[in-house]
Amino acid sequence: MISKESNSTRKNLIMAGIIIFAQKGYKDATVRDICKQAGSANINSINYYFGSKQGLYKEILEQLFSEYDRLKPELDQNLSAEDKLKNFITTFCIMLYKGGPAESDLTTIFVSEMTSPSPFIQDLVDKYNRPRVEVHMGIIRDLLGPHAPESMVRDCLVSVSGQILYYSFAWPVFSRLFPDYSTQATYDQWADHVFTFSMGGINALRQQLKQDAYP
Repeated sequence: MISKESNSTRKNLIMAGIIIFAQKGYKDATVRDICKQAGSANINSINYYFGSKQGLYKEILEQLFSEYDRLKPELDQNLSAEDKLKNFITTFCIMLYKGGPAESDLTTIFVSEMTSPSPFIQDLVDKYNRPRVEVHMGIIRDLLGPHAPESMVRDCLVSVSGQILYYSFAWPVFSRLFPDYSTQATYDQWADHVFTFSMGGINALRQQLKQDAYP
């Protein structure tokens, strides 16, 4: 069992790694930088707890990609498809926008992974994203109805997800256009907007499918 002291050191290294990797990127971040940020003079501590800088980065990515599963509400089968979609949208908005500096740095690392993927990305997608997407595709499919082709189901999920993620990717530009806007203060309003806007589009497509099936 890890002692309280060593467990605290491990957590400090993870938090320091998040900050340094967000600031400098994986390639330019050094073990010395991370240990200094963590308040540790022992540069061997990363090797002790994680095996290497690569091991620490992988641990941070694991936490990043598994965060939704930790936060998500149980998908009660008695919930309507609309409520399941609202839960999905709200949970992602909480994860991305409610938190403080650590969450902001994690978002920076996430965006970096999207533009310059690490060697770990395939395993992380298979472990976390693929099962999650299957669930979310099922929600969209239920909302669109039995006549929806898979390509439409997929594109609707991409449209919903794109709205949620917009601020993560566009913040350097958006924040200069609208400097008074705070995602941390309005994440719940953003979740409500994305849900309402998405349901409008989904309902329009569902109606279109009905008309095509029964002209």
